[in-house]
Amino acid sequence: MSADEGNQWGRRALEFVDAADRLDGPSLIRQFETHIASGGFSAYIMAGLPSPGAGLADLTLANGWPRGWFELYVRENYIAVDPVPRHGATTVQPFEWSEAPYDRKQNRAAHKVMTHATEFGLVRGYCIPLHYDEGGAVISMAGDQPDLDPVAKGAMQLIGVYAHNRIRSLHRPKPQRRLLTSRECEILLWAAHGKTAWEISIILHIAERTVKFHLIEASKKLNAVNRTAAVAKALALGLIKL
Repeated sequence: MSADEGNQWGRRALEFVDAADRLDGPSLIRQFETHIASGGFSAYIMAGLPSPGAGLADLTLANGWPRGWFELYVRENYIAVDPVPRHGATTVQPFEWSEAPYDRKQNRAAHKVMTHATEFGLVRGYCIPLHYDEGGAVISMAGDQPDLDPVAKGAMQLIGVYAHNRIRSLHRPKPQRRLLTSRECEILLWAAHGKTAWEISIILHIAERTVKFHLIEASKKLNAVNRTAAVAKALALGLIKL
């Protein structure tokens, strides 16, 4: 790779990083696909690391695999034997698919996955593992003859990581507006401990009618018919904890 080509990859990666946090999901995916296509990668997937009882469809965050390959992969449960995500679970370093270790003779199932992938144009691939507190993921991309020069791979890593993190943040549930006030939660918590309105008023140094008012308001907000139901709903929603 020439110095000029290396500079181009650097500019592409930095432009993507600069724009990623401002893009919505579809725009981000379009730009990500455009960038990796420039490197000869015709397909990709972003998915969680293999876990017991979870298939690829459950773990997928963004899917750019050929449809037939994805359907075959899911149907045959290839995630259980694929050496690429398995290796991704053991390393923090990006790697080419050919570097994922397995014994062709002893592990024929793994070799079958890699062979079938080539039938869909996924001849050479590059995998970027990600590990975070609550789990991990892989960004795996492939093509017939992708650019696997170290500079290009470095750019793919930067682009892939920022794309994945942005998609994750867009999928993260937005925090809900607090349903109850802190005083309502406090009173419901004491009610959950079996305290009467009068006892709660003594504990909190407020009037008994104020306690009853807050219990009524909390019940309305929770669509509960009485204080017992309000307490049950507040516990179920995690608004109070015993």
